[in-house]
Amino acid sequence: MVRDRRIPLKPPPNVVVVGGTSGIGRAIALSIAQHCPSASITIVGRNEAAANAILSQLGSNPKFIRADVSLMSEIRAVTRKIDKVDMLILTQGILTMAGRTPTTENIDNKLALHYYGRMLFIQELLPLLRSSQNGGKVLTVLDSVNGNPSKINWNDMALENTYSLASAGYHAISFNDLAIQHFASQPENTNVTFTHAYPGVVRTPLADSLPFWARLPLKCAFTVGMGVSPEDCAELMVHGMLGTDKGWRCVNDKGETVTKKKPANEEMVEKVWEHTSRMISPSQ
Repeated sequence: MVRDRRIPLKPPPNVVVVGGTSGIGRAIALSIAQHCPSASITIVGRNEAAANAILSQLGSNPKFIRADVSLMSEIRAVTRKIDKVDMLILTQGILTMAGRTPTTENIDNKLALHYYGRMLFIQELLPLLRSSQNGGKVLTVLDSVNGNPSKINWNDMALENTYSLASAGYHAISFNDLAIQHFASQPENTNVTFTHAYPGVVRTPLADSLPFWARLPLKCAFTVGMGVSPEDCAELMVHGMLGTDKGWRCVNDKGETVTKKKPANEEMVEKVWEHTSRMISPSQ
């Protein structure tokens, strides 16, 4: 079984899991606690009841920080409450058919969760990740397989005027690819690795938020055994993160390196980061 895979976690790491109250994030937090009961695990999310239900299973020093991580202001407040981190795992997300839905900070909710907020977590916690004894590790779980710079609308990167579900999806996954390349290219981050992972089809409650007509096919597929359990997915995602020895890497649903990625040049990487910096700045 996948869950028999050995995951070496020594010395006991300080782990932050954003989106850790449900789905893949919850499973990753539980998996790390199982492999290393002495790990210090902090989960960040909105659902305090769901967090309380698993805190007792998260080793010797569990912690929950409640926050709406679609808001950059709340992310800054959260990161000020964290004083150690060796592994930063970003799994927050939403599955919805709704069009552009601005937050109170005027960033689309899906892009805030799937991209901008993730990059702000990384940026704010990088000083702690750099000081990690064994080297910091960042894992963003979204879609490392289908990113394509040619699908980016370079004239409307925030999709304020040309929004569609497809364009939001391509922007989020392609931006994740390019942003981790930016972080890895910075000399001060040589002690930190950055991994973007594709979880594949996972049997989580995420689809419950979809309309009935969209939810039914997924439920039927899950019933006949399609997809993997969150527990098996978690093992593979952690395996992929730990397998990134230096710099950045995209891994597939088996935790192995994605090949045949669409190429991106340095200009694309820097343009995405310049845009991102503006979007996540306090003055946005």
